[in-house]
Amino acid sequence: MVAVYIFGRTGVPKNHLLMGNYMDLSDALLKGRRGRGLLLDVLISGDDEATRKLSRAVRDASYRLAKRRGDGVARFPRSEEDDVLVNTAELMQEHLAKLVAKVPVPTITAELLREALGRTVDEAVYWEPPHAEDVIFSDPALVEALAPVAQLVNESGILQNWVARSKNDNQWSLHWRGEDSDSVWEPGLSPVSQQLEAWKSELLATEHRNRRDLKKSAMNAGSGVWWSNPPGGLFRTFGTFDDGAPIGLYCQEDGYGWREASIQRIKPVISKPIFHVEGSEHWIELCRKYPADVSAGRRGSWYQLSGRDGLWVQPDWRAVARDFDGVHLGLPAYLSAAGEELRVSDNYSSIIAGWNPDETYWFTDRVNFTGNEQFWVVEDQRNNEGWSLQKAEGQN
Repeated sequence: MVAVYIFGRTGVPKNHLLMGNYMDLSDALLKGRRGRGLLLDVLISGDDEATRKLSRAVRDASYRLAKRRGDGVARFPRSEEDDVLVNTAELMQEHLAKLVAKVPVPTITAELLREALGRTVDEAVYWEPPHAEDVIFSDPALVEALAPVAQLVNESGILQNWVARSKNDNQWSLHWRGEDSDSVWEPGLSPVSQQLEAWKSELLATEHRNRRDLKKSAMNAGSGVWWSNPPGGLFRTFGTFDDGAPIGLYCQEDGYGWREASIQRIKPVISKPIFHVEGSEHWIELCRKYPADVSAGRRGSWYQLSGRDGLWVQPDWRAVARDFDGVHLGLPAYLSAAGEELRVSDNYSSIIAGWNPDETYWFTDRVNFTGNEQFWVVEDQRNNEGWSLQKAEGQN
């Protein structure tokens, strides 16, 4: 079933499975590497001995896996206990699962989840093998061990509240400021139709330029292009956390560590539906209905990520824009499907890459800015960096 409905009309999409007043996100958290990364981050945020022991064991197992597959890694033990761990036999997944079960889950708070979400987004990579931790915690025994953490996060209702806040009247555009922001492509500098035409032309040119790579082993195929999101010059928006900070302030894949931003609420004028990707099945539906073959251009990069040597497809955003005024990647879909191989057909797969959670790309030029522009900065608060509202336009 295609997830198509007007943005934010009911707050919670009808296709979600509801438990009480909230949708059940346990499966989404356990299904994808970004969701499991969030759970692990939550679990090791404590400061008790069981947590420290698990953290050391995870670091040791990750180092050993990275070393075996030839990653350029180094290990510098800082204590006698670390030395023992480095020189012991390889830690098995079952042993890690037992350590996970012994760690007391910390109290689930909005701040804890926001920090964990930001870190798991920051660690996303699509142009090289997945991080060793991502591989380790895809093991069924460890997925099962994380299930109680997922249940507690789900029962907190915090993630569901963030999902429900992503409504049509709560969409915010970001403009990065300060150091390393000059190269960021500004939205709306050219009409949507021109951007989509240029995007499709570049995609076809990339496929043509790399078509000879299809005859090579994927290990020897060129890599470079790895993203599957729409053109960066389109207007993009996010919903907000409880404090009014857009989710994109904390959650940026392949970001540059920006520390200053201005934000403003926008309200696009929409005449067509918004396509909501709330799970892998919705992305697959886009790929089937609006296919763009990207086998030559993405094969080298996505082989590194997935280990799959085959044909690849992604949505043709120019074609999607004929039927929709925007496409939204919901938080549940990001946690469960970003970076995963999604089987589209017997021959083709796809990967959601380069997106940020709760990000909407707009295929319309009719965008209205409403309210005052706000300025946010990163401040060191008790040694924990966080974004703070600095001032609103017109304020002293």
